[in-house]
Amino acid sequence: MERRTFIYNKDTYNAYDAQRIVFEAGKYKSEIVFEDGNKRGNAKSIIGLLSMKFLKGDEYTVLAEGPDARAAAKGLADFISKL
Repeated sequence: MERRTFIYNKDTYNAYDAQRIVFEAGKYKSEIVFEDGNKRGNAKSIIGLLSMKFLKGDEYTVLAEGPDARAAAKGLADFISKL
């Protein structure tokens, strides 16, 4: 299992952001989950991502498991950090 952390930098979080993350996560074969200590959300599920309610300045963890886990964890952490 690969693990990466990131800080959410955007002022807002909405369904459009969640959709962009789902599309990015779909590029990887691995199972990918976000967690913040209290909640977990499937990166390939728009409902799972909307339930995360990312907040500016908070730290989150990307957990990935599968054939491209290292690339998935790094890729999504970088992608979200640059939203």
